[in-house]
Amino acid sequence: MEIQVMIQFLPVILMQLFRVLTNMTHEDDVPINCTMVLLHIVSKCHEEGLDNYLRSFIKYSFRPEKPSTPQAQLIHETLATTMIAVLKQSADFLAINKLLKYSWFFFEIIAKSMATYLLEENKIKLPRGQRFSEAYHHVLHSLLLAIIPHVTIRYAEIPDESRNVNYSLASFLKRCLTLMDRGFVFNLINDYISGFSLKDPKVLAEYKFEFLQTVCNHEHYIPLNLPMAFAKPKLQRVQVDSNLEYSLSDEYCKHHFLVGLLLRETSIALQDNYDIRYTAISVIKNLLIKHAFDTRYQHKNQQAKIAQLYLPFVGLLLENIQRLAGRDTLYSCAAMPNSASRDEFACGFASPTSRASLSTDKDTAYGSFQNGHGIKREDSRGSLIPEGATGFPDQGSTGENTRQSSARSSVSQYNRLDQYEIRSLLMCYLYIVKMISEGELPAY
Repeated sequence: MEIQVMIQFLPVILMQLFRVLTNMTHEDDVPINCTMVLLHIVSKCHEEGLDNYLRSFIKYSFRPEKPSTPQAQLIHETLATTMIAVLKQSADFLAINKLLKYSWFFFEIIAKSMATYLLEENKIKLPRGQRFSEAYHHVLHSLLLAIIPHVTIRYAEIPDESRNVNYSLASFLKRCLTLMDRGFVFNLINDYISGFSLKDPKVLAEYKFEFLQTVCNHEHYIPLNLPMAFAKPKLQRVQVDSNLEYSLSDEYCKHHFLVGLLLRETSIALQDNYDIRYTAISVIKNLLIKHAFDTRYQHKNQQAKIAQLYLPFVGLLLENIQRLAGRDTLYSCAAMPNSASRDEFACGFASPTSRASLSTDKDTAYGSFQNGHGIKREDSRGSLIPEGATGFPDQGSTGENTRQSSARSSVSQYNRLDQYEIRSLLMCYLYIVKMISEGELPAY
């Protein structure tokens, strides 16, 4: 049938297909064939530039019907299962590529079917863990695992398809955070991100951050990160907070999952090339801009709690402190005697010729406070260790520290940040320092 003719009857045709899809048993080939016909219609609409009719159908016309028999499955269950079957058909790459490219349609149908099911069956009032069956959880997990290799392995072969399914999956999982058990959805997100590796090319790093940005744009991103102190007795809370709230520890990342995952991936990205660093920094900066202007969180205490979520970001800056220097200058502050006031700091810029020796000597990131104590950062988590009154390292220390320092120095010289990156990172830093509560900053 010509697509122009089909469009006139599109809602009727699609609803008939969904009816057939759900009322057939899985022993037949009918569900898969039905999905293939749906895929054909969806691809034809896109090829003719008529995809707006598909979006209108989902929004206004699509209404999941209750199964006519007890054995029949719901649309979201059947469609997810048949999508897995299509993706695992190694022979039919054309169908697989079409399903990846136009996956948004199928994920939107699944999401609306899930939402309608919760409302019509009155499951919305149940605890999240009881809303959907274990079997359906397993199906979604299998679908995710079926998609991953098409993104992480076939990205060069099918660039448009892999990018589309990466975004569609992120949007779908963002919807699932509203509808399903959030711990289960967090596991899905974690499994997907684990499919990427440190040696991935630039395009996969971009996919990863596009995925994270989409998920983190959830309307309830802040509550999802549980922005409150750990539920510990008051006497223990000071010790607990210093370990868990200020560094990218495993406990921090478990408790504040999304922001922890984002900061960890950003930490890795900062050691990569410019394009990947740029993407990671932009995601963090745009999120903080969104928090700053969110009308729901304009109270000072609310902004302070949000800023506290991002305190480990300051640790990331300390780890990369040498790279925040400009390309031709390296910033250094000389330590002052105990009597010196804050305004009397002697801060200067080293000449390019002396830059190499300075970076070797000071690569463990020293700063000076008015009491003359320097702060030395050696731990990867950004822990702070008093170094004595001079604020400079003991030059007679072991050669191991010198070797580590030299290695870090060569990396920092090779990977110097540019003005945009430095400015963006410092804008994020200033937001955190400005908004954090007066009690938290000295403790940090």
